[in-house]
Amino acid sequence: MSKSKNRKAASAVIAVVAAAVILLTGTFAWQSISQTALNEVAETYVNPGGRLHDDFNGVNKDVYVENFMSADEAGGVPIYARVRLDEYLETGRGAGIKDGMEG
Repeated sequence: MSKSKNRKAASAVIAVVAAAVILLTGTFAWQSISQTALNEVAETYVNPGGRLHDDFNGVNKDVYVENFMSADEAGGVPIYARVRLDEYLETGRGAGIKDGMEG
């Protein structure tokens, strides 16, 4: 094979590997965005689980985690929740308006 064919073959392999890496990282990013919690049950232990709430009345947004079984109840255990809040900025026409209309 000539040097030109070797370069083309190497470039093709690199392009296929790069495309595969991009597809896989996109898949993992989507999975991390759409995670859900599982309530796992074992013979001796019940994971009580919980629910994340975000109550928004148009001005104030209350974010909290609800524990389905409190530590005071029989079989209840405390829940430990990790919540990440990010801030973002909307710009342009209709920014900050839920339906995108002015007014």
